[in-house]
Amino acid sequence: MSTPIAAHIDSVSVRSDTNAALPADRVDGLTDASLSEPADFVETNYLGGSGYKSRVQTLKDTSADLSGHFMQDDAPQSILRDARDTGSTVYVTFIFDPSAAVGTKGKRIPMVVTSFDEKLTPGGVVEFSCKLLGNGAPVAV
Repeated sequence: MSTPIAAHIDSVSVRSDTNAALPADRVDGLTDASLSEPADFVETNYLGGSGYKSRVQTLKDTSADLSGHFMQDDAPQSILRDARDTGSTVYVTFIFDPSAAVGTKGKRIPMVVTSFDEKLTPGGVVEFSCKLLGNGAPVAV
C-alpha cells in the first residue's frame, strides 16, 4: 500500500537557465506552492453514434502559484521579478520526493511569470505571490 509523501516546501527552485537546480536556487521564504497540470480535450462525436459525448486529449498545460515572505535579496525571487518584467522563461523545479531515484524525484518546468505581487500588511511582514504559466514540457528530475 502506498504512503503519503511529506511536503518539502523548501524543495522548489528557480533558475534562469536549464542547469540542474542547486541548493542556492531554492526560493527562500516560500510558504505555499501549487502546481497544476490540466489537459485540453476535444469532442469526437459523429452522427449515428451512441448519443453520448466522447473526447480525446489534445494539448497539456502547466501552471504554478508560489507565495511566501518577500525577500529582497533572494536570488530566486529576483529571477522571478526580472522574468515578470522581461517576459523571459524561468525553469522551476518541484521536488516531490527528495529520497526517490533520479528521474522520479520531481519535475523541472519552463515557465513564464504572469504576475509577481507584494502584499504589505501593517504590523506584519511583506509577502509575495507569483503566478506562472508553462512554456514547454516538464522534464523529470
